[in-house]
Amino acid sequence: MRRGEGTPAPSRRHVDNFVKDEEGSITLLSFFIFFMLLLMGGIGLDTMRQEMSRASLQATLDRAVLAGATAIDEETARNVVEDYFAKSGQSEYLEDEQEGDIDIRLNSSRVTARASRSLDTYLMKLAGVDTLDSQGTSTAEVTIPKLEVAVVLDVSGSMMGDRIDALRPAAKEFVSSILDSTEPGDAVISVIPFSWGVTPSDSMFEALNVTQTHNYSTCIKFSDSDFTSVAVDPNSALPQQIYTSREGLTFGNLISTPLTSFDDRYYRSCYTDEYFRIMPYATDKSKLHAKIDSLKAGGSTSGDEGIKWAAALMDTAFVPVVSELQQEKQEVRDDGTIHTYTEVDPTLTNLPASYTESDTLKVIVMMGDGANDNSYFFSENSYRGSNSDLFKVTYQEQDFAYAYDIYDPSRQWHGSYYEQYCYLNWLECVYEPRGEQSSAYYLRRPSDSRMLNITDGGSVSWYEFNNFDDNMNGFVSSERLSWEEAWGLMSVRFYGNKTGNWGPWNNYIGNSVNKSTKDARMANICEATKSNGVVIYTIAFEMGSQQSAAERIRQCASSTAHHYNATNVNIGSAFSAIAANVKQLRLTQ
Repeated sequence: MRRGEGTPAPSRRHVDNFVKDEEGSITLLSFFIFFMLLLMGGIGLDTMRQEMSRASLQATLDRAVLAGATAIDEETARNVVEDYFAKSGQSEYLEDEQEGDIDIRLNSSRVTARASRSLDTYLMKLAGVDTLDSQGTSTAEVTIPKLEVAVVLDVSGSMMGDRIDALRPAAKEFVSSILDSTEPGDAVISVIPFSWGVTPSDSMFEALNVTQTHNYSTCIKFSDSDFTSVAVDPNSALPQQIYTSREGLTFGNLISTPLTSFDDRYYRSCYTDEYFRIMPYATDKSKLHAKIDSLKAGGSTSGDEGIKWAAALMDTAFVPVVSELQQEKQEVRDDGTIHTYTEVDPTLTNLPASYTESDTLKVIVMMGDGANDNSYFFSENSYRGSNSDLFKVTYQEQDFAYAYDIYDPSRQWHGSYYEQYCYLNWLECVYEPRGEQSSAYYLRRPSDSRMLNITDGGSVSWYEFNNFDDNMNGFVSSERLSWEEAWGLMSVRFYGNKTGNWGPWNNYIGNSVNKSTKDARMANICEATKSNGVVIYTIAFEMGSQQSAAERIRQCASSTAHHYNATNVNIGSAFSAIAANVKQLRLTQ
């Protein structure tokens, strides 16, 4: 039999034998199990790598959009997102911005970003999977709180000239920056000028419970304890400040000399000019600019009162006052027309907001250019109340009409020629009133009761004065003014010079609130204000040589980072930095 006929070939025989051999099944099964384990391990390894990649992308996305949502505009927001990915080494995975991804509004912002990455597999290639994709999307949305801002500006005499000229545009730019980045009505700005004191507006004064003793000014006298809390309670009785001056001639029309004395303006205890008054809760940029443009300098420094009033305007105790300020009022203009107005926009609500409301940010910006200085007052019960030494005599100019015989009234003589005979006992002269009534002021000299006519000059005895109704032609009335009314018409130096009595001067000078007291008051009110969550920024303006005073202003700030030293050159930069900081702070609240 030939080879190959009827018998299997060797290779086939070997295969058949291997198949029939039961020991070979174990090797095959082991190989299969090993392959499956390798494949499953590869899947786990690659999917773990995919999850790590996805988590890294998502974490970067989350951080990037949160930071981007605090940007001031859409371009900046995208740049912030890209910068986060660049610094994490993942720029290539950040996807292009899509329409609507970034929306920066005046009172809210929304930022969305996407990222994706294709990851080469290691062992999943054995299963035909060459790559795995990682991707993520993140969105951050910020609602910006409303703003209550008080701008406290030093307008003391040292601000005259270049300083106040530099302040005006800087403060106006700050106002514009805040209002232009805020929805209408979402920011209110109060302007509080201060020098030797602070002057509330007429409407604010009327809304408070002030024990009023004169009509010359609206200033209120605070005690030390008033600076340990922020509120000015409209339900509590508040003492009115006496209005007078240490120096100068007079505040009224007591003499014919015009009021031109610098001392008279500088040493007032309260300033009544419109530009010194508080402008509360304003939302109109043009009106705020006009207010700042109108500021003039005079007097000395009471930074404690500036902060006190700023804090009061942010405390909820002022809610009833705001309601009064939102009521319609009328004024007669020079042309005779009646103007109806409200001091605060009546559409504003929840003002001032509670300190605990997260949707409102309260900010004070205080600018000072010098140390606190002494202020002067009368002691509590001296030169107060009724029966001052100043009298107001009202009279009316008279024209001679005719004279008649008292024994025969039918005998009459007309014409100004006969007025010369009015001294005759039997002749009665008749006069007719002419024009408006006029007033003359007489100041009693305590040493001899001589009545000094300080309007027209001269003097009369106490007896003559008290018989004006009989011997003064055109006499209408005589009124003895209260001391509060008298000090509104003359300074204490004027009184001393005229009467020789320097008692009021000594009392006024001897009852000052000194610098150290004001410093302590300012420290107290600043701490009380900050403890309620109000953010305080401060600017020490041109105070390079007044390090201790500048330090007291810095201590009022919320932190060292909230304080700025400024000069005429960079005062605008200081206000701009604060405005940017305030906007950033709103976004991160």
